[in-house]
Amino acid sequence: MQLVIDTSLNACGLGLFDGETCLFDITEGMTRGQQERLPVMALEAFQATGIKAKDLTAIVVTLGPGSFTGVRVGLSFAKGLAAGSGVPLKGIGTLEALGHHADLRDKIRLAVVNGGRGQIYVQRFPRGVAVTLDTNAPEDIAEFATANPVDILTGPSAALLSGYWPEAAEFPQTWPSLDAISKLAVDAGHDDLTPLYMREADAIASTRGIISLNA
Repeated sequence: MQLVIDTSLNACGLGLFDGETCLFDITEGMTRGQQERLPVMALEAFQATGIKAKDLTAIVVTLGPGSFTGVRVGLSFAKGLAAGSGVPLKGIGTLEALGHHADLRDKIRLAVVNGGRGQIYVQRFPRGVAVTLDTNAPEDIAEFATANPVDILTGPSAALLSGYWPEAAEFPQTWPSLDAISKLAVDAGHDDLTPLYMREADAIASTRGIISLNA
């Protein structure tokens, strides 16, 4: 029994899953206000299903890359609920979640998130690592594209890189699928809860799991 939370990419999403079965899910697009909306969503989920926090076997939350406020709100709420209910907490990278949408799992795909200030976060699946591309160094992006062919570009910023993979199809995702997050959490690992904040306002980008091509 999992409670899944995503507030990393201009949305507030929450779902309850019993194995493969989704019992409750809701996602609302928003750039602010997640802090007020998320607890209400959780209450709605528990009331609608009759499940209590102590009945959960895991709480799962996305860790970014995402906005400083969004990632922090989701992670803080998840940590508080996990501590109060004694339930294990798992963290899923936002790129990983985007890349594991149910419709993409048999494709070679690249998840793309725009970090702002010329930074674009990408991760290739299967078996790719997360890297940061710099729009001010198009030759580096072209070199990366040549070495990493893909069938599908996905994520909210897939269109930004379509010119580098002209043969790849686009699968738009404004935010990750709650179902994908839930399925990823079943796999071993995901105990690292270090967030990855995009450079935004006074936030500082973490280097968690990211390899910069311009390092």
